[in-house]
Amino acid sequence: MKVEIKKISIRSVFFSVFPLVVFVVMLVGAFWELFNPDAVLGVDYLMGLVLRAIQGTILFLVSTAFFLLAYNLLCALGIRGVQVTLIDKE
Repeated sequence: MKVEIKKISIRSVFFSVFPLVVFVVMLVGAFWELFNPDAVLGVDYLMGLVLRAIQGTILFLVSTAFFLLAYNLLCALGIRGVQVTLIDKE
């Protein structure tokens, strides 16, 4: 069975687990900086890592909103959406 995704609700994306997952991935990416041999561990350094994760999350979510708006606009103009093939398992 083929299903075509015509519209993606921005509210459903932002009020799901998606922002939390993005933040955790950004936080893990920021904490890779701890393995830097030049790193001097301190409270200010750790706060910088957390703020870098927050900044990356906000930038990623803003770009996601932009791409969702563009996708919905293109689908409204008549361009075909993403098609997904679903298979029933018995």
